[in-house]
Amino acid sequence: MTSSGAASSLIVKPGSPPPAEAGIRCVMMDLDGTIYEGDTLYPASLPFFDALTRRGIAWGFVTNNTSRGIDSYVARLRGMGIPLSGRDQVVTPVLSVVDALRTEFPAFKRLFLLGTDDFRSEMRSFGFEETFDSSDDPPDAVITAFDKTLNYDRLCRAAWWIRNGVPWFATHPDVFCPTTERTWLVDCGAITACLETATGVRCRRVFGKPNPDLLQVMMKRLGLRPSELLMAGDREHTDIESGIRAGARTLRISSGVGGGTAETRADYCAPDLGVFHRALFPEDFGGEAS
Repeated sequence: MTSSGAASSLIVKPGSPPPAEAGIRCVMMDLDGTIYEGDTLYPASLPFFDALTRRGIAWGFVTNNTSRGIDSYVARLRGMGIPLSGRDQVVTPVLSVVDALRTEFPAFKRLFLLGTDDFRSEMRSFGFEETFDSSDDPPDAVITAFDKTLNYDRLCRAAWWIRNGVPWFATHPDVFCPTTERTWLVDCGAITACLETATGVRCRRVFGKPNPDLLQVMMKRLGLRPSELLMAGDREHTDIESGIRAGARTLRISSGVGGGTAETRADYCAPDLGVFHRALFPEDFGGEAS
């Protein structure tokens, strides 16, 4: 990768166009490590969002974390001062799960949901029925998510249904969730691994990054070609990999939670969104517009 003349700290992969010439119509971003850390918004974030809005470029956020519902994310992000226009700017694996169930498995309407109240409520809001924690109430499918309220009896009930042949899906593969607290947050991927070990049954499908399904939701919604969408994030094996699999442009934020100096396959690499902002819209910093 080579340094861009537009911004000395930006690295552009050979063969990738300069950001200002890339024809980007939508920017999707990871959250922690990309636009904020913990509860602190990075200084470059709001000016970057404003620059995109002024030019009519769509922008939003992609997260694997299904412990919150989309409305909860919108409320939290607005509370941090981010001017979201609505819930369409936040994409989580719930949307991919719902789309797959409706299009590929339309008979799966009754679900055993292993997740937080927020997750379970959101799945019900899409018209699915949640089964009771009872051996007398069989589901059509089991869905496991990031369950911060994990209950041993419900974990065993999920294992029971899986062991007895009920189709099983997981919202995302992350085995832990980054946190600034002095603890280690066991995530959906670890819960999935526990159930696979206990039952001897492989999960039928795992959604979320690094799979391309979340970005494809946005492409379909906005009618975009893959190359017109940019995926920005600090994690190589989830954020950047999902962008590559979707055929999108990619931006690695090297100073985030999952950052560092390791080799990246991304089109662009920058320490923060501010450096990329300068390369994408040089006129905002006294340079010439592309």
